[in-house]
Amino acid sequence: MRKPNSLLYFILAVVLPLMHGACKKDTALPQLSKTTLKAVGPTFADIQGRVYVEGSSAIIQRGACWEMKTSAGDSKVVQFPTIQADTMHAEGGTGLINLRVTGLQPDTAYYVRFFAINGDGVQYSYPVLARTPPIPAGGVFVEGFLTGQTFSMGSLVGAPDETPVHEVTLPNYFIATHEVTNTQYCKFLNKLDSAGQISPEGAVGNLEYIDMDDEDVLIVYDNNAFRPKTGFEDYPAVEVSWYGAKAYCNLFGYTLPSEASWEFAARGGLLTNKYIYAGSDNAADVAWYNSNAGDQLHPVGQKQANELGVYDMTGNVWEWCEDWYGADYYANSGIDNPTGPSSGEYKVLRGGSFAEEAFSSTKRYSVSPDATEANIGFRVRY
Repeated sequence: MRKPNSLLYFILAVVLPLMHGACKKDTALPQLSKTTLKAVGPTFADIQGRVYVEGSSAIIQRGACWEMKTSAGDSKVVQFPTIQADTMHAEGGTGLINLRVTGLQPDTAYYVRFFAINGDGVQYSYPVLARTPPIPAGGVFVEGFLTGQTFSMGSLVGAPDETPVHEVTLPNYFIATHEVTNTQYCKFLNKLDSAGQISPEGAVGNLEYIDMDDEDVLIVYDNNAFRPKTGFEDYPAVEVSWYGAKAYCNLFGYTLPSEASWEFAARGGLLTNKYIYAGSDNAADVAWYNSNAGDQLHPVGQKQANELGVYDMTGNVWEWCEDWYGADYYANSGIDNPTGPSSGEYKVLRGGSFAEEAFSSTKRYSVSPDATEANIGFRVRY
C-alpha cells in the first residue's frame, strides 16, 4: 500500500481552502460619522454628517431617518431609527452630507440619523436628539442663518444713519404677528396693580410706564382696574414708554426686538421679496400712514401681512426696539447678532406711524426711553 504524499495532503487540506476563501468576494458596509445637529425650527432639523467610505460596492442610496422620542422626560435612553421609519434621501456617495429633515411637529423630540446603502446592506450613523421648539401664541418663526450666511442691513439710498449697508447674521427667533394691544397691556398693568406696584396714573416709582393722564391714551383706570376704552380693545397700546414696554416683556418672558432682528423680520426674513415696505412696494397695501389713516390710529392686523405673516411693521405706530440709538453705529456694528451701542441717550424706534409718510423698512428713528406718545407702541420678540 502506497503512503500518501505529504505535500499533496498539505495542499488539499490547507492551501486549497485558503485559496477558496481568498476568491470569495469581500463584503463591507459604508462607514459614516456621527450625526450633528446644526439648527432646529418648529417643523425642521438641519443635520450634518459624512460618509467616509462606500464599502465594498458603490452607494445606492443615502439619506436620513427619524422617529419621535418615546421615552419619557429626560430619559437618557437613545433610540435608533431605521429606514423602516420616516426617511428622506440625499444625493451623492461619499463625502459631507447637509440635510434638512422636514415635516416635523412643533414642541416635539426626535431621534435623527443618517444612513447609507450599498450592494451589501445598510449602515447607520449614531443618532442625535432634535427638539423642535413650540410656536408661541401670536408669534411667527423667523429663520436665521447657518454659519457663513448673512443679510445686508441698511440702505444705499436712505438717511445717513441707515448707512453703510453692512452684513449681519442672526439666530432663529420668533416675533409677534401684531403690536401689543390695549387688551394685552391691561393684563400686564392689572398684574402690577394687584401687587400694589403701579399707580393709577401708570407710574412705577419714578418711571412712567404709560401716560394715563394723556388724552390720547386708550386705557382707563376704572373700579380699581385697568381696562381698554370701549371699542379700542384691539388697537395698539400707545403712550407707553420704553420702560413700560421693557417691563411688559420682562414679566411675561419676552424681549423687545433688537434693531437688527426687527429690520430682518420687517423685510421678510429669508422669504424676502425685497419690497420697499414691510410686505409690498405699495404702502397702502400694508400700512396706515398719513395718506390713508385719517390722522388716527387703527386696530392691529387690518392691512396685508408681509412675507412672514407679520402685520403693521410699516405704519400705524412706531415700535420700540431693545437697542440704544447710535447715528454712526452701522459703521461699527458687529456681524453676529448685533444689539446696538452699550449705552446712549435715546432708544431706537422703527416702522413709522399713522401720523407720517410711509417709510421703508430700513428707516431709523430715536427718542428718549421715557417718551410716551400717541403714535408709539411696541411688539415683542419671543
